[in-house]
Amino acid sequence: MLIDVKELFVLILFLTLIILIVVAIVAIIKLIKTLNKVNKIMDNVDNKVNKLNGLFDMIDNTTDVINSFSDRIASSIASGINWLINRKKKGDNNE
Repeated sequence: MLIDVKELFVLILFLTLIILIVVAIVAIIKLIKTLNKVNKIMDNVDNKVNKLNGLFDMIDNTTDVINSFSDRIASSIASGINWLINRKKKGDNNE
């Protein structure tokens, strides 16, 4: 009926290892389920972003056109001012 201390420690070690393995398996299963959920969410977000790419391209093209028009307007205003300044200088030289 007497139990050796060495056998007791071996028994305790084996029991703790079994408990540790069971806990690790449960944690890994929960981690896999969580990663699957995150993967589904990421796929959903990626799908929605890809649907918006057309809208972003349209907005980009629109801003490019607006920028082109504003550059033309600024260029024409600057050339008009230069024309007025040059005309006035030519008029001052004639007098």
